[in-house]
Amino acid sequence: SISSISSAEAEAAGRAVGAEPAASDAAAASGGGAAGSVQELADQADALALIKAGHSSNSEHDPRRALACFEAAYTLSPQVPTLISAANMQLKNSRCGAAIAMYRHVLDDSAHADGDLNPRHRAIAQRKLREAEDLASALRRTAAKLSSRHDEALAKRTQREAAAAAAAREAEEAASRAAEAAAAAEAERKGKGLPPPLPTAEELSVLLAEQARSLLRTSAARRWECRLQKLELHAALHDLRPAQLVELTELLYQDAVLEATVFAPAFAPYASADTLDSVLRLWSGRWRAVSSSAMEHLQDAALSASDKMDALGEWAPLWPPLESLNRLYVARGLPRLADVYGIVEPLMAEYTANLTTRFDDELEAAWQRERWEAMGLADGHRHAAVVWDLFTLFSSSLDVFFEPARHGGPMLAEWVETVAARCFFILNKFVNRMRQELGSDASLLPPKPSYPELQDLGGLTKGFATGIKSLLAEQGRKKSVLQAANTVGALCVRLHSLSFCIAQLDALSAMIDDSWAALVARRVADGASAAEEEPSPTTILHAGAPEAVAASCAELCWFLGAKVVYQDLKGPLFDELYCRERDVSGKVDPRSPLKPTLSSPSAGSADGTPLLVELLEEVLGKLGEDLLSDSAPPSPTRDASRAPASPGIAVAMSGREHGRWSSSVLAEAAAEAGGGGGAQLEADNSELRDAAVRGVLVAVVQALERILLDGGPRRVFVPGDAPSLLEDVQLLREFFVARDAEGTVHGLAEEEVDLVSERLLGIVRLMHLPTGELTARFVDEAERLPDTDERDPFTRANLGRVVLHRAAADPAAKAFVASHRAWLQRVLQRQDAKPESVRERCYSGNMLLQRSGSGATVAAATSSSPQLKVTTPEAERTPSSEVTQSF
Repeated sequence: SISSISSAEAEAAGRAVGAEPAASDAAAASGGGAAGSVQELADQADALALIKAGHSSNSEHDPRRALACFEAAYTLSPQVPTLISAANMQLKNSRCGAAIAMYRHVLDDSAHADGDLNPRHRAIAQRKLREAEDLASALRRTAAKLSSRHDEALAKRTQREAAAAAAAREAEEAASRAAEAAAAAEAERKGKGLPPPLPTAEELSVLLAEQARSLLRTSAARRWECRLQKLELHAALHDLRPAQLVELTELLYQDAVLEATVFAPAFAPYASADTLDSVLRLWSGRWRAVSSSAMEHLQDAALSASDKMDALGEWAPLWPPLESLNRLYVARGLPRLADVYGIVEPLMAEYTANLTTRFDDELEAAWQRERWEAMGLADGHRHAAVVWDLFTLFSSSLDVFFEPARHGGPMLAEWVETVAARCFFILNKFVNRMRQELGSDASLLPPKPSYPELQDLGGLTKGFATGIKSLLAEQGRKKSVLQAANTVGALCVRLHSLSFCIAQLDALSAMIDDSWAALVARRVADGASAAEEEPSPTTILHAGAPEAVAASCAELCWFLGAKVVYQDLKGPLFDELYCRERDVSGKVDPRSPLKPTLSSPSAGSADGTPLLVELLEEVLGKLGEDLLSDSAPPSPTRDASRAPASPGIAVAMSGREHGRWSSSVLAEAAAEAGGGGGAQLEADNSELRDAAVRGVLVAVVQALERILLDGGPRRVFVPGDAPSLLEDVQLLREFFVARDAEGTVHGLAEEEVDLVSERLLGIVRLMHLPTGELTARFVDEAERLPDTDERDPFTRANLGRVVLHRAAADPAAKAFVASHRAWLQRVLQRQDAKPESVRERCYSGNMLLQRSGSGATVAAATSSSPQLKVTTPEAERTPSSEVTQSF
């Protein structure tokens, strides 16, 4: 109901607004009855006065009077702003229910007969309604908390009163017995009366049980008081320091063990079975009374982070004796003295957060110090100092983390898993930071050059007027090779570091398992049930972290190959390879030799070493030195009598043993490692070596595909170049297989190398076709050529690019480009939208290259996955048979 306001107050409010009511009346009279009757005008004036009085009372912090004014004003003239003001005053007077009802009434469209609610009023009402509902919800929660605290206090008071009543009854019974005994003794002394009859056996048993119970409880109470006196705790009984409560708990545990093992068995023939339980309940009640303040402080939600860390260290000595007491009580079927795990859990959460911050700071400091140089430890590991520091930090932190539990403190598998997750979080941050610092292998690939033929054929000759000749001198090429070898050395330190991380993750996992097993054994020895113990925690260090680091190690192997080929050897490969001689006008003589090629002898080579061998021999040799041997690599064994069984790298080296790829070097490296552990290290390092070499192979094939298909205006190819290019592909395959005179493979598996270079071989076959056949197949709709394909080299885009590389030397190719320029542009734009990645094509998606005991095997990811093929299933799609015959 709406409250009323006295007429005197209304008149005072009317006088406060002065002449405004009269002015309103005059305005209403002049309106010709539009504003209603005179009485309505008077009511509106009175309502306006009351509204002003309400606002004045509100500004004077008198919400009750303001509410009365607004309600009276609404009674005289029901307006939405007045009702909102009244609801606001209800909210100020903490009448949330009434306020919510008023706001909802305002928002109820059916309550407004004269039109829709003003949007501004609706927004105000909606906002205030949310505030009122939030306040009501908060008040209900507060009331629930107060009610819960009241019930808890009432229960504690009832418990204390019951304990006091029981003590009073015991005291009364003891006094009565003492009085009876004194009266009997006095009567016997004076010779008055007859002696009491002898008790029966049943009565005697009851008396003995009662006496034993009283004796045990009295002794327990006295021992408690003696402990307090010994520790001088009476003065500060409810404000104990951690050390005092620890000592008291340890003494109480000793007394409880003594009671259970000595006194209870001694009194067992006389006392009842629950006598020991009554003694333990006596001590538990008194311990809770003296420790309640400390336990409440530890569970205070308002504790700061520093307070929690301090508490975790200060109160750590309390948990072992308290947990021992808890186990003793639980074994007797009694409640625990305190929920140790519930108390420690928020402290442990803060410890974990603090540990994460410390890990992060240590990682940052170690990262700033790191120069990515091998530590050169005596055990032969070549990892960087940052991973040594990181895992030393992890190991010491886990050791400190388990230390309280080794002495009986609380420990949960969940806590172990959380700390292990923090270790992996920092390790993953380190790995990601290393990868981000290096970048991706795809970003290192030089961009594709533009095709002037598709833009301005008239300016093509001018573009070559100055001639392009950037053959590297022997000194420049050696500088590139040296830079590539340095890159291998620097990145091998990172590879060794990641391998070290994987090994140390196993060590940390074993440390966790051993610590947990020792913890369970200690608990069982202390009386805990082995069946009730938690299983050993399975942390991310056991499963997940090694796989993540191994994936990063694999990514680094891809990056190593890309860095060596795309950047360090960019000059000899991307800038120099397959460039013809041009005259001063820029024209290409198609009869001039294509040089240099990978199989042609390098400049300045006395023994005719092919360019490919000169560029990559030292790089792959450096990989063998850094990844296969765990100490200084031995010198390669030279044996001139051993003739190579196949052409390629061995032939190109003029009878030399193929260096670090030879089986003798691998055997010597294994011998240096020594024993079974050395053999295992060699096997692990051999897999790592193969992954790095695989990265180099993929990068070289990617570079050759880019040079042949997108070599830019500097490269001009004619059909007669195909045999030289085929020889390069064959040399590439033999080089990376590295088969010795006995046919033993020391490089990658032959099947794998052939598979990776299959599309490259198909591109070379396309380049052997005459221009007429290329252009005819390009425009032939019946051919149904795909514009692009990630595996098949026989596509319209590849045909067009082969023709583009002939335009400078072949008039037919030049004319075709001029007449089909728009079509070529569309096809090449579609091709540019689909990156041609050798890595993605051969090592992800549907195709996986897997290692087996006998070498590399090709396996489909699923039974329905297509195999990687150079040509399409249609035989007519392959180049003509004359190509194969000429090869």
